[in-house]
Amino acid sequence: MAYGPDWFAVRGRVETRPWAAAVAAALREGFEAWRGLPIPGPERESAWTHHYFCDADGSALRFDPAGPDRHACTECGEVYAGEPWDGAWRTMTHNAVAAQAQRAALLLHLTPPPETRHQPEAAAVEGGRARAELERILGTYARDYLAYQPHGKAAGTGRVQPQSLDEAVWAIGLLRAARWSDGALSQETDRQVDRMAEAIIDLLRPQVGAVHNIHCWLLAALAECAARLGDTGLLTWCRDSDYGAEAQIRQGFHPEGLWYEINPHYHYYALTALLSYVEATGPGGLSEESAARLARAVAAPPLLAYADGRFPAYGDGWADCFVSGFAPLAEAAWTLLPAARPDVAPYHRPAGPSPLSLWYGASVPETTDPLPHRASVAALVFGPDDIQETPEPADDSFVWPGPGIALLRSPGVRLTVRSGPDAGWHDHRDKLAVDVRTATGWSSLDLGTSGYGAAFTSWMRSPVAHNTVTVGARPQPPHTGRIVGFSPRRVTAESAWDGHVLRRTITVHDHGWTDVLTLTLAGPDEIEWAFHGDGTFTTPSPAVPAVLDDADLGHTWLRDVRRLTVPGGLLQGTWHGVAGAPGLTLTFPEGFTAYAAAAPGNPNGRPLGVLVVRGHAAEASFHAEFTG
Repeated sequence: MAYGPDWFAVRGRVETRPWAAAVAAALREGFEAWRGLPIPGPERESAWTHHYFCDADGSALRFDPAGPDRHACTECGEVYAGEPWDGAWRTMTHNAVAAQAQRAALLLHLTPPPETRHQPEAAAVEGGRARAELERILGTYARDYLAYQPHGKAAGTGRVQPQSLDEAVWAIGLLRAARWSDGALSQETDRQVDRMAEAIIDLLRPQVGAVHNIHCWLLAALAECAARLGDTGLLTWCRDSDYGAEAQIRQGFHPEGLWYEINPHYHYYALTALLSYVEATGPGGLSEESAARLARAVAAPPLLAYADGRFPAYGDGWADCFVSGFAPLAEAAWTLLPAARPDVAPYHRPAGPSPLSLWYGASVPETTDPLPHRASVAALVFGPDDIQETPEPADDSFVWPGPGIALLRSPGVRLTVRSGPDAGWHDHRDKLAVDVRTATGWSSLDLGTSGYGAAFTSWMRSPVAHNTVTVGARPQPPHTGRIVGFSPRRVTAESAWDGHVLRRTITVHDHGWTDVLTLTLAGPDEIEWAFHGDGTFTTPSPAVPAVLDDADLGHTWLRDVRRLTVPGGLLQGTWHGVAGAPGLTLTFPEGFTAYAAAAPGNPNGRPLGVLVVRGHAAEASFHAEFTG
């Protein structure tokens, strides 16, 4: 029952397509670089990789395979040692070993490199090394699997890995390598891998119980186990149970194609899991309706991207997400969803060098130089021989009522307003928030997230880090907002809870936009309006040093706070130090106070200037005119 790639076609690409030959060469180079990597044993537990981030600036720590007890920040150099960082290093090493198993399985199917084409003994040596590495890795894990003790605190329980999610991702990698090995394993290792698959089923199946990206990964791992063992009953359960693949797709994706957790990172994370599920089951693992919705999930997100290909980092999205980084998913879907084949071309605009992606955009250590084009195993194994250029989509405004997203475009600005259903744990509770990029290159971006174990993430999730409004000196509660009016140049969104009604109307013009936000509260309360952008916010009005210290709203992360003197509630200013910044004229209620400050975490690396207006009232209106 196990579904496998068309290896004859894969070898043909390597022989006839330079991009495929470059992928094969990078695979060989990476295989040699990682060959013999020690496998962390069951003596010490693994830990959450979200701990592998710097508390001070949110940057990732540097993974060094030779440094299990020393972990330096990639940005500031701060060194972390001990737990949980050592445990997170072990988790990353397990992932690196699983990646190496997949390299080995792939090399068993590729034609010899050009320099050894007429040297059978050299090709045999490469094949022998790949087979030995595959046997070592799969044999070691399969033999010792039950010696790893169940543990986990964040998202369920794993054995080798620190939670059910990481266990599933790791297991998929190993079982994919076993499935691709096509008889290369010894009989004893084959038997042991079967027993490991049975133990993985026992561990993961009871933990499936929600429509969520994590549970998509559990299903994909279980499908790999079922396909290996010939368990048709489990395959049917993975597809048709209350939280099976069909339910995940029907209930998890909005009709427009966006995953319910909204941000592009988790959208593609769920999509990667479901494509992994289809890879294990074959295209018949989904109904035609679900396959078509999965294809929409490939096609939809690029419509949200900025002109440079960056995705907005809504909620717990990662700020460095670009369309091209998810090209492997479109490549994989080209073969895995044959009845609803998505267009691959949008994921290669704009194209540029990128590191080799071993499967579907997964983040694993890689040492090879960037490749100029189609730098992924998914392209090599599943993508078309050549990409046919298709017309770029119309650069139009649109609204997606399901997720509550409206995107407005004019010659001068691209602006998005969000006010839809609550997105669960990864939602930043920022209904009515906007993100902006102007034709001049100035931007007001959503900051996204960092590693969840890092203190810096508390800033990125705070209300003042978002272009919206808070009531009662506390974050918004989980609730559902809605888009109540839309035209290509104008949108109105509404958000309401506890008797409070907030409404925001944005109109884009050829050279700017108008933003009107009104509040009608159940009773007088604290109100705070915030907006940030590239540069340092400056105004001709006098300013004096001030303190904003409400940790719940994120004020403690602000620097150089200044109270602005604004006669009559009419403020004028701009973001200094960045070319193309718009001018702002803001009218706000009498008695409110305006502050300017600097803040960290701008995704594009520029200075980030924040404007905050605070006061106490039962009703308020903020009228902002952005020009230039």
